Amino acid sequence: MQPPVFALTAVGKHFGYRTALDAVSLEVTEGEFVLLLGGNGAGKTTLLKILSTLMRPSAGSVLFRGEPFPGAAPLARRDLAMISHESRLYADLTALENLRLFGTLYGLYGLHGLMAPAREALAEVRLADVADIPVRSFSSGMLKRLAIARLLLQRPRVLLLDEPYAGLDQGSVTLLDDYLSRFTRQGGTTIMVTHQFTGGVRLCTRIVILHQGRLVYNRPACDPTAERCAELLARYGPAGTAAATS
Repeated sequence: MQPPVFALTAVGKHFGYRTALDAVSLEVTEGEFVLLLGGNGAGKTTLLKILSTLMRPSAGSVLFRGEPFPGAAPLARRDLAMISHESRLYADLTALENLRLFGTLYGLYGLHGLMAPAREALAEVRLADVADIPVRSFSSGMLKRLAIARLLLQRPRVLLLDEPYAGLDQGSVTLLDDYLSRFTRQGGTTIMVTHQFTGGVRLCTRIVILHQGRLVYNRPACDPTAERCAELLARYGPAGTAAATS
């Protein structure tokens, strides 16, 4: 039996006197699509940063495919990709130059075979006409589409998504939905944070909710509709918790 993609045991993260994560234990298996919900400050982004190796936990342990962090970090970085609030793009480089730099750093396609796949990725996300324009002039939606092009180039096995629909127009939403559908059908593993319960939400197989850094809900998604997600968040998020303790 394959080990889980991620196995967290009593993971905590503290920033001075503030606790961002409090003894979170969670397993994510191969091919799962986990929807990670919670109010502002619940610890969702902190958890994704720990899983992406951008941040180390203050307590507990994280295993990637059975190997512990930080030793497994190089393996994890090779397998996973992340879309977050930070574009991690070089503003003075063009869209094509950003993809070529990214592909070179990841050793994709070899030194001379990268140009054609990079242009194909830009065409798929409808950025071919601005391939040679510095990305500092791009809108937030265009930056997100360039991030999707980076996914197309990398072909990761694990996706960590932090509000991937923010700033996207309807055409770009459809593009991202199509990519996530293909990725899921091909057996990819996804953890997604979103407050926009459309599109990719219907793909989720499990819903996890954090509140004040603690794991308060972790169950299979029986009916992953927008209404069901909103209902669960109202029940187990800040409003539900306040009502339950009042």
